[in-house]
Amino acid sequence: MSFGFSVGDLIAAIELANKIRKDAPSLFKAISDEILPLYLGPQVTIRIGSTNHEGYKLSKALICKQSPYFAATFEGGFKEGEEQSMVLEEIDGVVTIQSFQMLVQWLYHQRIIIGESSREETITTILEFVRLADMCGVSGMEAPMAERIKEHVLAVDFARGTSSTRDNTTPCITLQHIASAALLPTGHPVRGVLAAVAVREFCHHNDRKFMDKAEEYPDFAVDLLKAMKTTFKSLAHSKRSITFKDPLSGGILEKDDF
Repeated sequence: MSFGFSVGDLIAAIELANKIRKDAPSLFKAISDEILPLYLGPQVTIRIGSTNHEGYKLSKALICKQSPYFAATFEGGFKEGEEQSMVLEEIDGVVTIQSFQMLVQWLYHQRIIIGESSREETITTILEFVRLADMCGVSGMEAPMAERIKEHVLAVDFARGTSSTRDNTTPCITLQHIASAALLPTGHPVRGVLAAVAVREFCHHNDRKFMDKAEEYPDFAVDLLKAMKTTFKSLAHSKRSITFKDPLSGGILEKDDF
């Protein structure tokens, strides 16, 4: 009877177990010295706007270690540092109770759980979160969040089939999403995804609305140019159609008219 592993696998497993046993004291010391203080030290209170009276009590060491913004606020000799509390004023499209809750999830767990909502609302929430994270200097979520947006856009395509008709547009992306993404730093992965959506809609459906909106933000031109350059390089002509490589999925799409 075969159990799917060899003698070599058993030896490797035993060696790994011995290594873990040998390294356990140093691993525990590292956790004790470096990780636990981030969670067990002094707390600070952060309130969102004027309505969030109770606020959020968070580990000062944890948030200051990951955010230059919070480090400057609580460790820079300001009033907030003395009082160990601050108010984050609400900013439309950036600072909301929901986006801050997502930021706290990321700071503590390095992952995000988003509640049930429409694809459009979910993308709005993600954009608010990544803009707040950028404001606070918190990093690491850029690529995962860009991937989530891409997944939502492509899921709409899958649900509607792969035809090149007008019905295969991307209703989960709005003009406001484009405008919000354009305010992220140049080269931000989320900007790249939204730029790809704009180029894709223009090439696939001759729909300029996303491109026109993006062009209102000159700094966004770099991302648009990159997406357009890649897409135009993939153009292929035949007697019946013009095709191009989808900048989001990598699949082949037809140009409605050129």
